[in-house]
Amino acid sequence: MKWSIEKGVIIDALNNVTKALSQRTTIPVLNGIVFDVSEKGIELMASDTELTIKVMIEEKDIKYLEGSGKIIIQSKYFLDMIRKMPADVIDFEIEDNLKIKISTPNNQYRLNCYNPMDYPNINMERGSDAINIKASVLREIINQTSYALSTQEVRPLLTGINLKINGDILECIATDSYRLSKKNIKLDSPVEKLVNIVIPGRSITELEKIISDDEDVEIHVFTNKILFIYKNISVQSNLLSGSYPETSHFIPNDFAYMINLNLKEFYDAVDRASILAQNKERNIIKMHIEDKDMVITSSSSELGIAEEKLHIDCNNKEKIEISFSSRYMMDALKVIKEDNILLLINTDDKPILIKPVTDETLLELILPVKTY
Repeated sequence: MKWSIEKGVIIDALNNVTKALSQRTTIPVLNGIVFDVSEKGIELMASDTELTIKVMIEEKDIKYLEGSGKIIIQSKYFLDMIRKMPADVIDFEIEDNLKIKISTPNNQYRLNCYNPMDYPNINMERGSDAINIKASVLREIINQTSYALSTQEVRPLLTGINLKINGDILECIATDSYRLSKKNIKLDSPVEKLVNIVIPGRSITELEKIISDDEDVEIHVFTNKILFIYKNISVQSNLLSGSYPETSHFIPNDFAYMINLNLKEFYDAVDRASILAQNKERNIIKMHIEDKDMVITSSSSELGIAEEKLHIDCNNKEKIEISFSSRYMMDALKVIKEDNILLLINTDDKPILIKPVTDETLLELILPVKTY
């Protein structure tokens, strides 16, 4: 087998496919990238068995192509090697079955390869019922929910995003039990079967890095896996097993305080106040509300006291004081695209809800912190 390909084309493919590689794999062949060469082009695939990414480089994007077959190139140093090649076109040639020569007119490398027979069989076939969604919409859904994912393996399901589809309503929820983000969208056409799955956080965040523009993403949901097809890229992920916790009872329907705020002014005040927060890990700050005034404070026994004042539009004149993590609040505010938000509060020990004023599709929640 021989092929020649432009450096930019192979780097784009490798940048996407290597996102599926894991440092934790104990199976040596899974450290490799599969090159499946045929008359249609070259299909690259990488997998850690939980996340699999496949990229098709079509024949029209290849300068020269001869022969067919499979080879698995060790990924270590491979991408760096290709990036540093001095020419715009790179030649590949299989030698002695399990060796590959990678060359340009002025340099060459010979790499040992893995045996394709040792690679696990990974099925990436499409299902019969595809769900179509714009890449830009899917990116926004992921961006507005994934920040609330848990990083603690103690509760594995909370490390994933809960995706539900009922008819033409798609809902995504992420929570680490201290904060929550929920995003709803209306699909162009209804889905016949109910969907309630949990997609691993790593898989969904790697997908976000791949998709862009306004092309369609085709989604195929199976019992234990999900497949996303975007242009010439296929991303398949195993699903987390188990039932995602019911979160609806955490979200109140009525509120004692409804506060309309300019997002940037509020964000900047929280950001500045957090500089002197005592607990740097969670950055706990206090918010005092009385009538039309909000005062945000933080203190440090070593550094002193910070105080930020804002004039607000609030429906309740009674005083309330509530403490929360400034980091959690800023994470929630960062993903809102409107100029104004609503803070919805009941008491100092009940969840704080954050919503864009006019966007009914997004709801965020953070739990207050008791300070004594």
